[in-house]
Amino acid sequence: MKTNGSLEFQYNDLFYQVFESEDLGYIINVYTSNEKDKNDDFLDSNMIDGGICTGNAKDAIEFLLD
Repeated sequence: MKTNGSLEFQYNDLFYQVFESEDLGYIINVYTSNEKDKNDDFLDSNMIDGGICTGNAKDAIEFLLD
């Protein structure tokens, strides 16, 4: 995440996206599918959860796993 500011991965049949926010720490989104649009962005219609972590990259991952 330090290199490009984002991370995407699959875990337990869900798809996770973590990326650095311009204003706050990190945004974490959870999707039911890895379908993406023509801009290579996950489809909002598949998002089931999301949140903001105001800490650093390590805090964001720990937040996601809790």
